[in-house]
Amino acid sequence: MLRFFTICLSLILVEYAEAQDVPFNVLNEYALHGTEERINSPDDESDWLKKNHFTHGELDDFPEAAIVLHRVDVEKYLKAIGFDGFYKSFSYGFTDPSLIYVIRKPGTVPFAVVRGLPGAGGITTQVAELRAMGASTIIHVGTCGLLSPDVPYGQLIISDGSYRDGAAFLLDKDVSVQISRPDAALTAQIAKAAAGQNLPLARAIGFTMPVYYFQPGSILRDLLAISGPEKPQFVEMEEAPFFSIARLMGIRAASIVVGSDRLEARDGKLAQRFWSGDLDALELAAFAAAVHALTDKTP
Repeated sequence: MLRFFTICLSLILVEYAEAQDVPFNVLNEYALHGTEERINSPDDESDWLKKNHFTHGELDDFPEAAIVLHRVDVEKYLKAIGFDGFYKSFSYGFTDPSLIYVIRKPGTVPFAVVRGLPGAGGITTQVAELRAMGASTIIHVGTCGLLSPDVPYGQLIISDGSYRDGAAFLLDKDVSVQISRPDAALTAQIAKAAAGQNLPLARAIGFTMPVYYFQPGSILRDLLAISGPEKPQFVEMEEAPFFSIARLMGIRAASIVVGSDRLEARDGKLAQRFWSGDLDALELAAFAAAVHALTDKTP
């Protein structure tokens, strides 16, 4: 009888132990995840596209240089800087629909332009797939919201890094570092190209906010209060995970943004005020600077 009771108790304890909930802390996982094992490879996607979708050599000899441009009218920009008639485009994707332009103009270094998708999921998927296709140098061009009056409207902002969002922490090995950094040499190339075109420019650190609507006001207030050399001067949606995945995959990466609006605190209230200047012309200038940085053959 005692033996039977012991067996029953053991079975009850085993069943109870198996039924216990396994605790999970999301923030801890983001900060303390392992980096040895990575699941899903963009090489698989590239191989599948070549075998099943682009079967006529569309991805052969893909350019090493690329730009992720956050504009809907990519063709308008290409025509404006002298590449009308020298590009072909193709699209693919279901959950990550991408439109890619491949530019080949005699006497110019070939490059690709991708119509950018917003946020971490968009930029990291596109950049990873560009790397699998053959690109090794990528410049991000987009807009931002300014945080500081020290950065006036109407100039290009060349990023010196961006405070990380959750995706950047997942992609980087060193979770103790808060700011993801671009490639220094490529960033210098952009600055040189912009200066050569007499474009007004600033160097600044940003803050990557992965959402545009319903941003937490408490975080924005804290950003406005930061001082010192690593004070963020602008907010945008892609830079930190872009820099982090570039580092992970061995890509040279840099970013240019232009201010479309500014966050201000007046009488204790936060307000977003939009620039009344020619944002279209300013972003075109940023795109032109990126193209010159990638295609200029002068030392």
